[in-house]
Order: sequence, then C-alpha cells, then structure tokens
Amino acid sequence: LLKLRSTQYLPAEGDETHVYAPSELYLKNDKLKIFPFVRFLQWPTSEGMPNSQREFLMKLGVRVDVPLSSVMGFMEGECKKKEGDRDEKVYGSALDYLTQQLGPHGLYEKDFSRYKSVKFLPCIRQNLETGDVIKEMQSPAACYYNPSSIVMGFSTLDPQLDTLHIATRTKCSKDPSCHILIKRLIQLVDISKAKVDHFEKAGGSDDNERQKLKEKILTLFEAVFSYLASRTSDFVKRDLAVLTKMAFIPSESRGQVIFYHPSQIFFKKESSSPTQESSKDDDGDSLTETLFQQIQYNAFLSLVGVKAEPSLQEIFDLMIEKPDEVLDSLGEAKYKMLLRRIASNPPFNHVTKTIKSCPFLLGYLVIDEEVASGDEGGQKAQYVLARAEDIFLVDNSFLRRQFPMLVSPMEQTLEEFYNKIGSKYVSEVVKKDFEVQGPTWADTPLTQSFASRICERRPLLLSPTNSSRPLLPNAAKVLDDQLEIIQADKIRAKYSFERSSKHLKVTCCSKQKTRQKTTIYLTSDPDWFDIGSAIGALILQRCQLEDALLLSQLLESPLETLRYRGFPVDRVLRPVSKPQLPPPPKPAETKPSTHAGTKIANHPDAIASSSIVEGKSPETNAQLKNSAFPNPDNKREEGFESILKQMFPSHAADVAGLLGPNPTKEKARQVANLLATKIPPSADEKKIQDGPKNESNGDSSTLASQSINDNHANGPDNNTNMNKEGKGTKKRSSGFMGKVLKGLHGGVGNVSKGVGSGTRQIKQNTLLPAGDSNTPSSPERDASTQQSLEAMLNQAVQSSRSVDNAGIRSPETTITSLPQGLERGDNGCEVIPSQDIRPFKGPHGNFKSRNGIKVFTGTSDASDAAPFLAQNFNAVERFSVVIQHLATVFKLHLRTVAIYYQPNGHTIAFNSNKALYFNLRYFCNLHQDRVDSSCYSYWYMTFAHELAHNLVSAHNKEHGSFTESIASMYLPDFVKLLSQIP
Repeated sequence: LLKLRSTQYLPAEGDETHVYAPSELYLKNDKLKIFPFVRFLQWPTSEGMPNSQREFLMKLGVRVDVPLSSVMGFMEGECKKKEGDRDEKVYGSALDYLTQQLGPHGLYEKDFSRYKSVKFLPCIRQNLETGDVIKEMQSPAACYYNPSSIVMGFSTLDPQLDTLHIATRTKCSKDPSCHILIKRLIQLVDISKAKVDHFEKAGGSDDNERQKLKEKILTLFEAVFSYLASRTSDFVKRDLAVLTKMAFIPSESRGQVIFYHPSQIFFKKESSSPTQESSKDDDGDSLTETLFQQIQYNAFLSLVGVKAEPSLQEIFDLMIEKPDEVLDSLGEAKYKMLLRRIASNPPFNHVTKTIKSCPFLLGYLVIDEEVASGDEGGQKAQYVLARAEDIFLVDNSFLRRQFPMLVSPMEQTLEEFYNKIGSKYVSEVVKKDFEVQGPTWADTPLTQSFASRICERRPLLLSPTNSSRPLLPNAAKVLDDQLEIIQADKIRAKYSFERSSKHLKVTCCSKQKTRQKTTIYLTSDPDWFDIGSAIGALILQRCQLEDALLLSQLLESPLETLRYRGFPVDRVLRPVSKPQLPPPPKPAETKPSTHAGTKIANHPDAIASSSIVEGKSPETNAQLKNSAFPNPDNKREEGFESILKQMFPSHAADVAGLLGPNPTKEKARQVANLLATKIPPSADEKKIQDGPKNESNGDSSTLASQSINDNHANGPDNNTNMNKEGKGTKKRSSGFMGKVLKGLHGGVGNVSKGVGSGTRQIKQNTLLPAGDSNTPSSPERDASTQQSLEAMLNQAVQSSRSVDNAGIRSPETTITSLPQGLERGDNGCEVIPSQDIRPFKGPHGNFKSRNGIKVFTGTSDASDAAPFLAQNFNAVERFSVVIQHLATVFKLHLRTVAIYYQPNGHTIAFNSNKALYFNLRYFCNLHQDRVDSSCYSYWYMTFAHELAHNLVSAHNKEHGSFTESIASMYLPDFVKLLSQIP
C-alpha cells in the first residue's frame, strides 16, 4: 500500500505524456476546475465512480479538496501580477470558493487566521493629494468594508464585490479603530500644514493656486469631520485628549488657511425664522462672528470641545491679549456693550497686574467743549483705549471741565468696574486749595445767622440717610465747638491736576487752622451750593455733587418744605426760641488767623429757619441786621398736652415726654394713636375713647427706645393681602409719603406660608421719661435716637429671605377679628386672596430671567399664565432690570425678590416669609411701553410697602409709618438712581 501511494503510475485527465502519484491528483469535481493547478484523475468511463472505488483511491492519497495553502498561494501569486495580466474572472471565482470554505464549519475556518496579513482582497483607496480612486490588494487586517472611511485615505473593499459577505468570512473590520482614526487625523493635519508652509515659503504669489490649495484642504477636512461625526458614539474621552490641546481645525482667515484649537473656534448659529427676534441674542451672535472664527456645527468637533458661543472669560482674555484688534473689529458702540457685560459679571476673582496694566478700557477726551455745549447733539468726545490708572471717573463735572483728561463712560456699572480695576475719581486727583483775600470780619450778622442755621440743622446734616457716602468719624465734633465762622472779602480757589492749575472765585470754603479748630469763610453774597460743598468736605469721607446739592437744600429750605419732601424733620431737629440780635460787627485784621470767628457753641438758641443776609460789605450787613428770616416753625399748638392728659389720665406723666418741645398737630395725632394702640387703656380712658372718634390722618409714632423681636403673627393665618379699597376705607397717612402710599393701597400686601411664620413686630420697651416739655433734647440724643431707628429699619430690610424655589400655595382666608387700625371692607372683615404660583422654566431653562431673578407663573389659570409668559418673556426681562436696580437701592440680594404673572385678582405684590414677589401683569399694563422715573417711583414705593411687612404684618397705621420711614431712609440712593434714568 505504501508503494502504491508513492509511485507515479496514475494518468491525469488531459495529459497523456505523464503519470502521477495518487497525492498529485484530485477526484473529479467541477468546483475545483477554477484552479489551473488542479489535475484530475483520468477515469475510463463518464459514469459515476462507485463508492468502494472512491474510498480506495482516497486511501491511496488521491485528493478531494484543495488545501488552503494551495489556494492562498495561487491567490497571492495572482495579486502580484499586473492588473492587465490577471484573469479577474478566475480570481473572482477563487475568492468566492475561499469565502465559501471560510463559513461556519467550513474547511478553512480554523486555519485562516495565519493568512490575515496576506494581501489578496480587492480594495479601493482615495488618493488624498489628487482625489483619484486607486484599486489595490490589501490584507483583511488592513482594509475595511465601510466605504465612508475612504475619505481619510483608508482602503475599503471594492464595492463591486459582495463586501458584507466577504468581510464577514475574512474577519475584515467595518471601520478603523478610534486610535487609528485620531492618528490618521493628526497625519492629515501635519501634511496639510506642511503644504501651506511650503506654498508660502515658495513665494505664494499666485492667488489662484492659493485658492485651490485652500479649497482642497477645507473640502478634505469637511469630509473627514463628517465621517468622524458618524463615529462619535465610539470615542471615549481619553481618545480625544490629544486633540483638545492641538490646532487641528482648518478655517479661512484673511484669504489663508489657519488651523485653530477647539477653544479658538465656535459654531455658526443656524438662521432663525423671521418671526423670532431677540436683539440681545443677535448682539451676542454678532460679537462671536466678529471676534472669533466660526465653523458649521459638527458632532465630532462638539465632542472635542468646540462650543456654540464663547464664554465671557474667553472674550475677556481676547480683549486683554488684543484690545486694539477687538476695538477695530467691533467699533466703539459694541466694544462699550462688551465692557458692560464684563462689568456686570467680571470673569476674574481678583484684579491682577496684567489687568491693571493692560490698555483695554475705553477713555473719552471731550473736545470743542464750548462749541459742543451749544449743539443739540451734546459734547463731542474722542475715545481711546487706555489703562485704568489713566482714566478718571466723573463725580464732579465742574472739576472735569477745568482740565483735559480721559474720563470713563458715565454709567454706574462701568464706573464701578473702572474703579475696581484702578481708576480714580476726579475729585480725588484734582487738588483744591483756598486763599482768603482782603480783610475778614468776625461776629457779623451774616456769620451769626449762618452759625445759628448750622446749630439748628446739625442733627439733620449728620443723619447718615442723607448721603450714600459715610460720615467722617469726627463729623459731629467738627460741627460743634470746633467750628468758627468768619466773613471774608474775597475767596479764591486753586484747582491743581498733574502739572496744570486754575484759579476761580468762590463764595465759601473751609480751612483747618489747627488740629482742633476748623474755620468756614463766607463772602457777603455766599452761594448755597458752595456752602454745601464746604460742609460736605468737613463731614463726609468723599463729597460729591449730589451730596453738596442735598446739604445746600437742607440748609436753605424751610423746615416745612423739608417735612413735605419726606425728611424726618420732627425726629432730628430741635427748634428753639429766636435769639437776640447780635451786636454790630467788629472789624478784624486781614489775616483770618488773628481773631476768633463766630462759634457754633456760642449759639445754643439758634434761629430755627433763618437766611444768610445778603450784602456787599460788613457795614451793609450791620444795617440789615433785622432782616434775618423769621422762624416759621416757632408756633406751638396750645392745648395738645392738656387734651391728651384728659384722654389718657393714667399716662398723663408720659404725655409731655412723648410730645416733646413745640409739638405739631401731626405729632399730637401720632402720640394719640400710640397711646390708643400700644398702651392698654384704663377704665376712664375707655369711656373717653368710646365717645366720638378722633379722625386721625397720622401714623403710629415710633418710641424713643424700640427693639425688633421675632413673634408669631396674630390670627389664624398671617396671609394678609390688601385688595381694592372699599367704601369705608379710612384716610391714609398725610404728607408726601402718605399720598404715594394712598395710590398703592389696594394692590400690595403680605403673604406668609403658614401660621406663625415669624413675622417681625415692633414692641415697646420704654417710654420717653416724663419731664418739662420745654426742656430741649440734646443734639447727641436726637442723633442717637435717629441712628437707632435707622439701624432698626435697615436690619429689618436686610432680614429679607430667599425666594421659595418650589413656589407658594396658600388658600383664601377671611379675617373677621382685626386689630385696631387695620383697614376694613364693607362687611367689616378682610379677605386674604389665595396665592398659588409655581416656577416657570423660561427660555433660559433655569427658571430665571437673564439677570438671575426667579420667575413664577400662576397655577389657578395656568392655561393663560404660562403661554403669556412664554410669548412675552421680553417683558419679564425688562421688568427684571427695574427690580434689579431697585433691589440695589435697598441693598437686597436678587435671591430675595421674584417676578410672577397672575392674570386674575388685584394683587400687585406680596411678601411671603420675608421674600418679595411682584406681579408682571401690572408692569405690562402700566409701564411696559415707557420705563421712566414714574415707573421706578411706582415700584420703589411698592418695595417700601412690602419691606415694611418685615416689621408689621397687618395694614395698620404702624405699617404705614414704617413704609414712610423706609422710603425716606433709602430716598438718597433712589434719587441717585433716578438721575441715571433717561
């Protein structure tokens, strides 16, 4: 048998010249005819071979199947032939046979793994240089069957073949791995950069060639990024780490192709429909388009780190790096808008040396001022970029006009930002000095009248509510015995800035003679504004124009005028009797240091409301010594004390102390209301009070010693809310604040989240000591009392709490047992409307307006409220700006205020758990079309009304008094805000 296996004795079909060993021949099989190297055993008949003979031949070694090595050797040999010399049909049949045998349980399945590196698969590949498609042979390990990968230069199976079937049998991958893709992308970037550099170094003067190169690179990477976007689900973060630090994104910039980091380029915004308008968003898109490179959105680039728009930090970094280029690209208007964005939310924790030294701030130099002042367009100014230390903040326009200097834009937000970086105020850099010229006089009618006025209104001048700037520590002493008044012939002011100086005539100034003595000089016809400036420089840490104007008004205006305007005249002033006229003035030496002037300490009984005597000389003043203004407040209403003692006999000893000296009718009413509401009446007093009621227009008086205590509110529910006034509504408070409050009555109120929510109330600790009603109170005590009251009010305002993020839901409640003094409707009870609001997501997706104020919608009729907010959110944004500015006036955090929309009911605003909620409906109906001073005044009083509920829950006279006090205390800051509103 062994001899038969190895001996060549069998004939082959079609070969009559040779004989072969059994192992060299195959049994006849039509499938094997495709292989030219296969020799079939010659069989004498065409009939089928018996099984016994077939099995015997197979034992001898005659083959039935072609070995895998022979098939792969044949295919590898065919691959080496040139494309024209290879029989593609035979090769295709051999490939089909191979793939059939590689199937499940196939003949070659187990042994094929050793041939995965053999190049035998017909593939195509794109030449990235020319774009031509090249045919080639590749191994299963080096090609892929997804035709999209061809854009990156990978070989893919010839699409003319059954690619899925062949790839499945030969274990060919669909796509390259993520690692291979990133590696190939980096290679493409390096090759493209090399081409650009080579073109530029070679001269690069041919614009057509540059255009072709640019289009070729941009088209290539557009296809590459599109393919990579289809693979985003396969990438993990560590695969992309190398790309986040690499400039691999090509974009056209000024006719050239430049590669950018993911942080340097942003996606273009898709064009919105014409009906969608958002000016602020458009400004942001325009800003991105102008300052940064943009590219069409791509999922892969988004995964790497490309964003839709730059952050404020990225914009700020660009401004610091290239301020001139940013200004040239944007222009002055948009650059200022960008500065406003940065100022409202600075993208840095502390000011670095780089920020201080960088000239990125807009400074304005006013030119042609005399000509421009008469033009309708206002002053003309040139703008330049400068460092913060080279730009000055205008807090005094008069000083600014004296010298050429770069000034900041006159906007509060920008001024605060400039000051934070290092800009100084004009009043700080312009040095002032005064020279008294000619003779001076002491103890003239003018100086005595002025000393009396200072003494009288000293507590009002020292009130911290009259200025947003803090007082100097020694302010009280300066206006006491340390101050002397001297009349001068002329006063000249010298203003110095850097190396320039100017001299101007003034009518009043102050000089520090010694460490313990200050002198005020007046001319014969002083200007009240000059006087206010001099006083402000003595008592304020920094006196601005508005401070000088306010101080001059406090000194010049009659007390009744000040009281009408809301100043707490009755609480801080000490009216006294009119003094005797001073003796004629005595001439003094020319130098002011040679005599003693009129001292404040020499006038304990100052005239309550006097005027500076006008004249051309001290002699004229001596002739007009009887022309001092009479005191309009010296009248005393007789009988107040006796009437109150008859009404409240058990507290007769306290009446005089409560009334104080020279009580007004309003003061008497306040004391009567206080004794009626705060002090339990005796049996005799009840009889008096049960008689005809004294119709009072005043508010509850605030006692000399008060404290704030946390007490539970009275009644079943502290959910009080004022509605429309009924027919039986009582008169509100008199005076300016009372008139404003009367307009608010019926729309604002207080809402708490449940019984006993901790509403603060004022409790009486002690009464003013009884004594002689003619005994004057000391100025120190008056100032201390006022400061204690203001500290208490400020503490109550600042105790406001954060808005409830979950919303508010409280039922409607009817209160039939009301405290004395609370407004009642026709039926003698107060109906507290329900409040049911929930958060509104809004277009920003964070349930807030753009500036961070929470937004809520009413749920009682959500079908109307939510759609209205969605369609009119621009109204929310405008209202939020008003609320933000007023919150700044009251020094409240934005988390303590909220905006809600309730289409039903009559509630303008409410206070819930010391958080304030304002109804958008009233803003839309009253002020949306014109946000002016009237709008701000309306919501300013609404703020004051609701903040008063931090102290008192009910709508009684005490609440009205606190509303007026809060409105008066924050009035200077509000006036400053109104001055900035067009």
